Amino acid sequence: MTALSIQMAHEQDRTTLALIGDLDMTSAVHLDDAVEAALYDGHRHLTVDTSELAFCDSSGLWALLRAQRALAQAQGTMALTGVHGVLLRVLDVTRLTDAFTIHIPAATACRAPHRVPIRTRSA
Repeated sequence: MTALSIQMAHEQDRTTLALIGDLDMTSAVHLDDAVEAALYDGHRHLTVDTSELAFCDSSGLWALLRAQRALAQAQGTMALTGVHGVLLRVLDVTRLTDAFTIHIPAATACRAPHRVPIRTRSA
């Protein structure tokens, strides 16, 4: 298991959280804390960059859902970018793709022609 590192960057009206490593039972609280910090600082529009996320279990999915819920309650938005690998598969299997605005890298979509297209919501 790889420890989770979260890098936060602010650009105009959007905050990006880059997740690096594993989002799991032991690290999900760090995502909760980062989202809480962003909201506390008044940042209501969040992009979660998962391009360097190596692993995500059910606790990680719950953390992403909590983040989505917290931003919605604050009249904000959240989008996932760089979704690939394990996270993409888990979102497909659990049918949670409808719960998030997801931006999938073109290279990932091209490598998986057998997949059912993911419906996304725009921000």
